[in-house]
Amino acid sequence: MKFATRHSGLVSSFVTSAILAAGLCAGINRSMAAVTVTVTPSATSNSYTGPITLNISGLTSGEQVTVQTYLDLNGSGVVQANDPLIDVFNISDGGVTTIGGITNISVPYDSNPAAGAITTTLSFAPPLESLVGQKIYRVLSNPSGAFTPVTAVLNITNAATGQFAGGVVYSNGVAPLAGAIVVALTAQDQHYGSAAITDSSGHYSLALIPGSYVLLAALPGYYADQSMAPQFTLTNGVSVTNNLVLTNGTVAISGSVYDLSSSNTLGGVFIQAQNNNLFEVVFTDTNGNYTFYGTSNNWKLKIEADRLSRRGYLSPQNNALIAMAGAGPVTNGNIGLYRGNALFYGQVTVSNVPVANVPMSCNDTEQLLNSKSFTDMNGNYGVVALVSTNAFGTNSVAWNCSPNIGDLTGIETANYGNYIFSDINGVQLATNQADLQNFIGLPITATISGQLVNNNGTPISGVSVGASASINANQFVTAFIDTDNNGYFSFGAAPGEWYVNANCCGNHGLDNSGYYDPAGYHIVNIPPTNPVVNIVVYPANVPLLGQPQKISQSQFNLNLYGASGYNYTVQSGTNLVSTQWSTVASVTNFPGSPYLIQDFQATNTARFYRAFETP
Repeated sequence: MKFATRHSGLVSSFVTSAILAAGLCAGINRSMAAVTVTVTPSATSNSYTGPITLNISGLTSGEQVTVQTYLDLNGSGVVQANDPLIDVFNISDGGVTTIGGITNISVPYDSNPAAGAITTTLSFAPPLESLVGQKIYRVLSNPSGAFTPVTAVLNITNAATGQFAGGVVYSNGVAPLAGAIVVALTAQDQHYGSAAITDSSGHYSLALIPGSYVLLAALPGYYADQSMAPQFTLTNGVSVTNNLVLTNGTVAISGSVYDLSSSNTLGGVFIQAQNNNLFEVVFTDTNGNYTFYGTSNNWKLKIEADRLSRRGYLSPQNNALIAMAGAGPVTNGNIGLYRGNALFYGQVTVSNVPVANVPMSCNDTEQLLNSKSFTDMNGNYGVVALVSTNAFGTNSVAWNCSPNIGDLTGIETANYGNYIFSDINGVQLATNQADLQNFIGLPITATISGQLVNNNGTPISGVSVGASASINANQFVTAFIDTDNNGYFSFGAAPGEWYVNANCCGNHGLDNSGYYDPAGYHIVNIPPTNPVVNIVVYPANVPLLGQPQKISQSQFNLNLYGASGYNYTVQSGTNLVSTQWSTVASVTNFPGSPYLIQDFQATNTARFYRAFETP
């Protein structure tokens, strides 16, 4: 993919003649049909739920253009050097992107039947499209030179919610910082609430629905300390003031983002960088390069998947690590991305009514890649997947997909937060296959709650807990909610038999806290309404034995529970005080629970077993 640069505006008479000749041969004279672009709506609030529509006219039949989107940090309406490029895609007059004969509606396509004109719709996708402030859509010829770039401005204002968060962002704690981005995240689960750009005085104002929030500031070239992020609760009609600080980074860290198949670089890719509590954002430029300024410590880079769907790419689920060998700059921090070659598509409905702007998410069962998109105004979606031996080694992976209610914003939560959506698991795909999967929502009518503690009764916080159920041949998954400081959790559910489980892995998983749940899941039924389930977990190195069965006169079976990757030994004896224990099984690199242990020497009436970790 190639990205055009700004046209110089100085064209020789020879080049001018060549362009005019090409236009006349195509039946179009650019002097008679200037290229224009408009955006609809041109102004709206951050509570808007419709699409963003771009109309591009004055093109030749079949002509391709590149559309760039910039954050207008100073509100000038003109693309300037410090305005970050937040999105790029190519689109042709009459063009669509298909996989398996099905249009991938997440990739912008032309819905205008007239030759020489493009109409395409974009989702009002958080966090960048709905950010309070101005965005500039810039259309360039591709290849460059056919016309001078044209622009249109989208202005997003605060919704009239009745309560605000406001304050000033300071550079290094001293000078007010204009053009910084302030983001409000929900306090409990860190989901996006809203965001705004500071004005020329460094002041920000964010309209929010009532709730508890954490504030974080960001601007390319600066980092924020998340441990200093203010937390507050907004009630109806009440506003709060919090000032924020951003710090100049001193160590340059740079690289590029590129297509793993073609090696073409990708501009306008959103990257989050983190070093423990330090956080920074950066975007790749028109040449696919990025540079952020941090500290002389290791940084983890995460590419946001939401907007990659407009180009048909997937995001790596694992963060890229930039290892700092010293205090100097780091270069060649390059990140390769895969373009999807398979497609999930379908519709999301609630009570047979299509629902728009619902975030969709798919990931492979190896948890290496993630793909996201949003439903359109008719509830339709398209999410790419990957069939590739290069990405997954020799494994043939399956895919899981669902409406991702964990990514709902505050406005969307008000609309769809009272529903549970179906999901799919373990779907095998072939290259260039389009797989139809429709999803439905059920209204929440009950609450599942409880407490997560360890084997000593100590509450465990920060671990997500949720549940799944099969209802009318559809698989449903609730929201996964982090346990609070006292280990308590609560989430919505509907009538059915639910399998409750604590998340095993990752940042909000038991393994990150050094625990595992030997039961795996806990069954509750609704009705009765509002069941309570308490979960006891164990340190990762502690094995458990359970479910003994006498199979024959000389055989006992039982299950070993433990944490993946550990080594365990199971022994048997004739009494608990005996020093004569016989080894029944030695399990290395424990594969997961439950693990069947078979004892073929169980000839005595009483049989005792013990399990312990071994080196």
